[in-house]
Amino acid sequence: MSWQIIGESVRGASHKRNDKLNQDAWASLQNDYCSVLAVADGHGSSKHTHSDIGAKLAVQVALDLFNHFAQQHVDTGSNLRHIKQSADYLPSQLVQAWRLAVDTEDDGQTENANDRYSLYGTTLLAVLLCNDYVLYLQIGDGDLIVLTEDGQLQHPLPKSVSLIANETYSLCQDKAIYHIEFCLHFFDHQHRPALVFLATDGYANSFSNENDLQQAVQDFQQQIANHGADKIQSCLADWLNETSEQGSGDDITVAMVFSDYSPLLIID
Repeated sequence: MSWQIIGESVRGASHKRNDKLNQDAWASLQNDYCSVLAVADGHGSSKHTHSDIGAKLAVQVALDLFNHFAQQHVDTGSNLRHIKQSADYLPSQLVQAWRLAVDTEDDGQTENANDRYSLYGTTLLAVLLCNDYVLYLQIGDGDLIVLTEDGQLQHPLPKSVSLIANETYSLCQDKAIYHIEFCLHFFDHQHRPALVFLATDGYANSFSNENDLQQAVQDFQQQIANHGADKIQSCLADWLNETSEQGSGDDITVAMVFSDYSPLLIID
């Protein structure tokens, strides 16, 4: 199975006006046995002054962790149970690896560990696609949406109902591992996704409702099918800048991984 990845991150319109850095980050990795895509959104407030760096560390940690996981399980065969058991350790491994990366980056400048991690606070969304399975992971806000081969949109991970307003879970929290949602789908029980869409909350907040967001995901799919991935990649920054200017004003990062094994369906 072969996958293609496109994505872009733009500084929010309000951040440009206030001379603030882009707090988002995204990264991808592809090799013979897996494709990995990760998106993060640093919190950006006065309590999280290095969150742009924290987001960059988060996506890189996710790539390294998922790649190592896939490499260990290249030959699934009858080891599906072992893959499931190994996946249970990913949340704790992710938090530990991110904190270690922050410790290295901070290099002893911040003595108190809780304060140190808070400075680099960030959300994270990530997906690992292999020949036999897909693994989704998320902590905090943002959207991870799956478009199936028959044109249906799915949310494989549950949305938090305990948070209000702009609150979000974060990798910097003491009990971050308990707020990481993840799921593992094997393709012998479920169809492969046609497209997996990841976006920071600046994108969804630019739409008036969930239906408009879902329509935008389907529009991306149609544009890719009609014009090809390279064309959409070349237009993505301009589209996202316009979305931020007319919508949330926040940083926006959108990234997609989709199958190039067969043409994506055109949805009327």
